[in-house]
Amino acid sequence: VLLILCLALAGTWAAPDPRFTCAECVDEMHKFGFIVRMGEKEIQAYLQENYCPTVDDVEECMTGLAVYYPHMLEALVLHYIVDGAIHVCQTMGVCDARRYTCEECVVGLEWVEAYFEDPIMIAEMTLFLEQNSCIDEWENCKEVVKEHFPPMHRMAMEKFMIPQEICNQEPVCTGVTNHPTKPF
Repeated sequence: VLLILCLALAGTWAAPDPRFTCAECVDEMHKFGFIVRMGEKEIQAYLQENYCPTVDDVEECMTGLAVYYPHMLEALVLHYIVDGAIHVCQTMGVCDARRYTCEECVVGLEWVEAYFEDPIMIAEMTLFLEQNSCIDEWENCKEVVKEHFPPMHRMAMEKFMIPQEICNQEPVCTGVTNHPTKPF
C-alpha cells in the first residue's frame, strides 16, 4: 500500500503543471503590444467619433487626437505592455509550466484587461503620460491628459479589449501556426 501511494505521489509530481508560463505570458504581452499598435488608427478613429462629441471643443479634440494620441499610445504600449510585460505577468502569478491553451489565453487577457481597467492603474498611466509624454511645446498637455486620458482609455478598452476576440486570432486558438502576414 505504501509503495502504491509513493508511486501515485511520484506520478503527480512528475505531471506537467497546467499553468501559463512566465515566458509564454511575456511573449503574449509582446504580441498584444503589437496588436494594440496595429489597431492605433482604428482606436483613434473610434475615439474621434465617440469621445470627441462628449467634450466642449469637438474640433480641438479631433485635432488633439490626430496629433498626440499616436505618441501617447506608443508610450503606454512600450512602457506598460512591452517593457512592463514581466511585471504584468508577475502580478498574474504565472511561472515555469508548459504551453498554454486557448482557454488560458482568454483567462490571461481577462487578467490583463482587469489590470489595465483598474482605477489605480489608469491613474498610473495618466501620471506616466503627464511626466513622460508631454513636452513644453505642447500647451496645456498635462491638463488635457489628466482630463481626457482616463475617459478615453476606458472607452477604448470597452470597445477593443475583448479577450476572446483577441485570442481567437492567436495560433493557440486557431490551430494555425504559420502566419505569413504576422511577424511573430
